[in-house]
Amino acid sequence: MRCISFAGQGRSEKKRYCRETSCIETDLVQEAIFHLYNPEEIIICLSDPVAAGVVPKLEGRNIPVQKLWIPFGTDESQLWEIFSTICGAVRDREEILFDITAGCHSLPFMTVLAASYLRSVRHVTITGVIYAPGTGDDGFCRFVDLKPMMGILDWISGVRAVTKYVDAEPLYSLLNKFQGNIHRSGEDPDPPVRLTGWASLLKQFSDAVKLSRPVDALYAASGAIRDINEINKELIRFAPSLIPVLAATRDLSHLAAEPEMAIDMEKYVRKQIGLIAFQLEKGLFIQAVTLGREVLITLLMTWMGLDADWKDADIRHDVSRTLTGGSLAMQRRPYDKTCYSDDLTNHPDWREMVLIWTRLSDLRNNLAHCGMNQRDDSVRSIRKRASDILPDIERFFNLCIQDKDNP
Repeated sequence: MRCISFAGQGRSEKKRYCRETSCIETDLVQEAIFHLYNPEEIIICLSDPVAAGVVPKLEGRNIPVQKLWIPFGTDESQLWEIFSTICGAVRDREEILFDITAGCHSLPFMTVLAASYLRSVRHVTITGVIYAPGTGDDGFCRFVDLKPMMGILDWISGVRAVTKYVDAEPLYSLLNKFQGNIHRSGEDPDPPVRLTGWASLLKQFSDAVKLSRPVDALYAASGAIRDINEINKELIRFAPSLIPVLAATRDLSHLAAEPEMAIDMEKYVRKQIGLIAFQLEKGLFIQAVTLGREVLITLLMTWMGLDADWKDADIRHDVSRTLTGGSLAMQRRPYDKTCYSDDLTNHPDWREMVLIWTRLSDLRNNLAHCGMNQRDDSVRSIRKRASDILPDIERFFNLCIQDKDNP
């Protein structure tokens, strides 16, 4: 482990520096750090040659030191240079302790940015971000570690991952560790008991949405909002920074559905169409198109009175072949009839339904083959077509449900 510290310009005074119960008296904070935190080397960041006098003093006390020259940080370009210089002095995956005791002006802020970058991008272990404040009433100068406050950045990232990218894995990991630490400490007589379970349901929801598993996604959404008032109480007490996630969870209420809702297929499919809209909103186009095609099959099965068997793979395959056969019939091409072909052509708007099926199936197949064909579809074109599937699905819904209700 190495320490990155800053050299101050003021006159050094002897202080009794302490880390927990261990103390040392010295006029150089870096010497105290060397003996209390045991870094292999101290990197001194210098802007003023006058402050460089601390280096020979430390060397004279047998403390390994490396000088690192940085600008004063008077404009944006110098701030970028400070950031780049500090990060450039660190090796990938090593352990770093930051000391900002003598860091002034922008340096503490730049240190936090550098520490966050190194931890996230360079996989550096941040041992601490420490500073020694003024001497307390007891005559000791006790180091304060700001590293726990960096956890706020993790919470912010976790919130953003859930609300913008439908990824609850980071939040689940944070809350699982957070709740576990509170229980293990035994310091709170009324520790949280619902946060981990709630985060697990959010994770199940996000995984199901990305895997286009509508039954699982709707069920997980139902579970995530079931005890939301109790969850709110625990968040206010223990993790108020997650309140935005709770607000986003409340917004999932329109997607919540128990599997038993499938008894009323009209309402259940409406929920699935809402899930497709949610996927499109989050940019999950492949998932939305894949689910959209399956919803068309479910809707036709509902119109044919097969909704009780809507998850039967063999029947779904036959209904899919029926729609594809209708497409071939419209092109006056040969096809194999199924036991449902006559039912389809008895629908007054079967041609429109087949056209919708053809457009969506063609798009699904194009996406499934990852562009490995002779077609000249641009990424922009594919994205546009995927973004526009919802009106077709809504139209198919109306043709099947309205016709069923009004024979």
